[in-house]
Amino acid sequence: MLDDDVDFLRVVGVSHYQDAVSRCSPGEAVRFVHEPDNPHDATALRVVSLLGETIGYAPRNSWVHHMIHQSGRGVSAVVHSVGYSRSCLLGVLLSMAVCDDEIERASYYPGRPAPEPPPGGFRYWISTPGDVERRVAGRK
Repeated sequence: MLDDDVDFLRVVGVSHYQDAVSRCSPGEAVRFVHEPDNPHDATALRVVSLLGETIGYAPRNSWVHHMIHQSGRGVSAVVHSVGYSRSCLLGVLLSMAVCDDEIERASYYPGRPAPEPPPGGFRYWISTPGDVERRVAGRK
């Protein structure tokens, strides 16, 4: 994806957030929140609506993860559409562009402060190829 391109991303995990998704509308800005202590994925990117409600997550292996975690870029996003899937669940499609906004960090666990990053900037969560291999092996 180039900096001035607009791309689309389908939000995952929406089945857990149907009430919040039902309150979203096309054109509404959303933000990404990195949850480094998420027990399922240390690089998890939660999608949060203007009302401050979680509406789902960015897919684990999406280009958004590369832009944020490896390239140190931000992403600007709005709700492109909200609609029903074949399983009769509401889903969200985002319209997105790469920018230089800061990505917010928060704890996965309510009431806990966001974990402090180790020194090293944007790439602190995945620091070496060995670290990546350990994380991948841990998911299997």
